[in-house]
Amino acid sequence: MYHLQILLSTSNLLYNSNMNMKETTSFLGKLHHFGLALDIGLLTFIFLLPMIIGEKFLSPEKRGLFWRKKAIWIIKTAFYLNKIDIKTKNHPFNDSEKSYVYAANHPSDFDGFILLTILGPKCILFTAPFQDFPKLLATWMKKMEAIDVRRDVIDDARYPKTESKQHAIQHAIKAIKNGHSLIIFPEGHVELLHLLHYFHTGVARISVGSHTPIIPVALSNAEKVFSDEHSVTPGTVTVTFGNELSAPKNKISKTHKEFPKAKVLITRNKIEKAIIDLLPLRYQPEYFKLPKTKKIGVFIDIDRTIYEGFSQKDLVKYLFALHRLHYGEALKVFYWLFLEKTGKLPHKELMKKSLYILNGWDVAELRNVVHQSFYKKLVKNIQYGFFPILKDHAEAGHSIVFVSEVIHPLAQEFKHLFAGRTTLDTKLAQEHHCYTGKVKCLCYKDVKARLLKEFAQRANIDLSKSYAYADSYADIPFMSLVGHPTAINPDADLLRYAEKKKFRILKDAR
Repeated sequence: MYHLQILLSTSNLLYNSNMNMKETTSFLGKLHHFGLALDIGLLTFIFLLPMIIGEKFLSPEKRGLFWRKKAIWIIKTAFYLNKIDIKTKNHPFNDSEKSYVYAANHPSDFDGFILLTILGPKCILFTAPFQDFPKLLATWMKKMEAIDVRRDVIDDARYPKTESKQHAIQHAIKAIKNGHSLIIFPEGHVELLHLLHYFHTGVARISVGSHTPIIPVALSNAEKVFSDEHSVTPGTVTVTFGNELSAPKNKISKTHKEFPKAKVLITRNKIEKAIIDLLPLRYQPEYFKLPKTKKIGVFIDIDRTIYEGFSQKDLVKYLFALHRLHYGEALKVFYWLFLEKTGKLPHKELMKKSLYILNGWDVAELRNVVHQSFYKKLVKNIQYGFFPILKDHAEAGHSIVFVSEVIHPLAQEFKHLFAGRTTLDTKLAQEHHCYTGKVKCLCYKDVKARLLKEFAQRANIDLSKSYAYADSYADIPFMSLVGHPTAINPDADLLRYAEKKKFRILKDAR
């Protein structure tokens, strides 16, 4: 017994020591990030007005180059001051008269600027919508003639004025014709889990449409230097350049849809293989190496996991704004939410009380209203950092299943958006095609786990090879059933549990 007490005490000391070390590392990372952001921000602010005045003395076609040159100087200076080193391998000393498409993996927010400092001001950036960036940086990027694009339905809802894929691809082809090279990221999103994402076809379309060769680029160790968007660790990022991939011969098309599909896919696959070959094996997700199979399940909670906030709460707000809910009903729901937060109302009681406001709603009518509200309002709150991870699972052929306590009509919208297989959700009682307001099945805690088990048995899902994503300590029963659980934006209790059980953790999926 005495020896057991010593072992337990030693274990606690080691655990506390590791936690203290993590906290210290986290604090230093945030401090270094603040220093880097401050240096870039100050230098950008200092030069902004002189640059705006200076460009007036240049012809319009030279202004973008003027801004890119100064951006390169700012980034190089900020990196130097913060002890961030960029090491290159197989640096291409290409003909300055020739244009290239530089296609790279995307481990951090700084990748575009890292490549710009190496490749020079002849290159322009192909980026996410400018509204995604801080205003000062967005202004500078516009001046640099960067090309931004709406990547998917979420961008369509958030940034409707940004260029569509079709227009952005044509814009890029035109820039290449004018003698520029292009820096672009085929994954389209930063690798928050430090693993490669599915490669999109935009790079291939630009290459095929402009007859431009591609240089594959691999960035490694960036995930250690820029571990997340709030943390920086001084160190070295290695940039490795691959061999030139020639573009297939093709007539230049007016629209990206006219590009030969076979040539585009062959080119996309060549780019993906070339970048994978340049990177260490640790960047490859497990499912990159496995055949496509529906026997692997991907079980996802909705609120605060794939959705930022609480979707049903936002739905209530939208229904109230449409005058489909009375003021008194909406006030009751928010009052009950307040009682739950103060610990005076159990969560199950909150759900039963608040869902009773749907008493009398026609089933089809509610479904239509939910569909409208989802694409007009709710889709803007999708956790964007998690979006490409689900895309990866979909491309791997996995069975995507939403496991949530949100009501069935709302859960179905998430299923359709992500091409999911099914939903395990909260079901409401019906009579004569109308909801009674009573709850038939509240998909919460142990019920989630039971429904998941039953589905896995019916669908022949191998839970030991499956994945789960959730944010709350209440989700541990279903997360513990799978071989690959991940805590997304975890609450404090789940974070402690996840660290102890060595779950994968993604603290900021926004």
